[in-house]
Amino acid sequence: MVILYYGIVDGVKIPDGFYYVGGTKDSGLVISDNSADENKYKGQTTVGTDLQGNQYVWIEVPKTAAVYPTAGLAITSFTDDEYAKIENDLHTYTSTYRNGTDYTDTYKADSTTGWFSGESQYNEAKKKMLKSVYQNGGFYVGRYETGIETTQSPRTASGSTTQTPVIKANAYPYNYVTRTQAKVLAENMAHGDKTTSLMFGVQWDLVLAYMHNVGGIGDIVLTSDSKTIGNYKNNFWNIRNTSAKWSGDNGTTWGNCPKAKEGAEKSILLTTGADTSFGIKNIYDIAGNVWEWTLEKTSKTLFPCAARGGCYNDGGSAIPASYRLTYNTRHSSNFYGFRVSLY
Repeated sequence: MVILYYGIVDGVKIPDGFYYVGGTKDSGLVISDNSADENKYKGQTTVGTDLQGNQYVWIEVPKTAAVYPTAGLAITSFTDDEYAKIENDLHTYTSTYRNGTDYTDTYKADSTTGWFSGESQYNEAKKKMLKSVYQNGGFYVGRYETGIETTQSPRTASGSTTQTPVIKANAYPYNYVTRTQAKVLAENMAHGDKTTSLMFGVQWDLVLAYMHNVGGIGDIVLTSDSKTIGNYKNNFWNIRNTSAKWSGDNGTTWGNCPKAKEGAEKSILLTTGADTSFGIKNIYDIAGNVWEWTLEKTSKTLFPCAARGGCYNDGGSAIPASYRLTYNTRHSSNFYGFRVSLY
């Protein structure tokens, strides 16, 4: 396997301190934030296959006149007006997945510890993300739902967020987190000079646009019935991955795979990336398994937090990958987790 420590692969910049794992822009370009022995490979162009880091996939957002008809392609000063044009153009580009929603990436006051200090701080975070997407032609997203190493105890209760989050296959989902706890955990995964963040709503929509435009996944699968691409209660899957685990009691106890879901079984939680059928362009569980908190604000005063993608207790036709769900700022349960973006 050829893995670059620094450099450009298929026109995509591999961030300093990251390794190229595999794939292309068209198949899903994967990077890792470290290896088993990072210093051993630093500066080399080829290393072994012992990468143990958190993995991210490149989401292409073409910098073309078709994507940015209002903002144009020559922004250098990045005024507030220009940021608004970039955001509006991206909303138009992803309108299929917004489906007329009035939810927005705007600030909503929240007294819980770790939330943004005010509207200005939220807006600065959003501008940083938008500028990076515009200048770099995309962003990275967690290859998997954020999880906990299989060598640690899976989560079974709300409150504590002391366990180290990872973005790896076959990890226990990092659930039982509030939206704000997910925000803090995501930010703390930063590596080198790159920003890690809970996903903005527009980023989720851009992931779906990438899956459709590059991956060839029909919009009807992403917006109407995602059963075939996710762990839903009405997907009677057969998991052959021997490293995966399953839970029929909402994460209290776990069994080993292989596992075929039987007719009487519906709601089964799985470890991350349990089956290849749940992956599109190297991105797993964007539909089903656990809901994923975002930084998007809903239109509901008492339920301002937006989560995306559905969970193992939902049906894929009722709750497709594009679906938006609302909840309050203090809510956490076995159904809710998160995904990290990097830029």
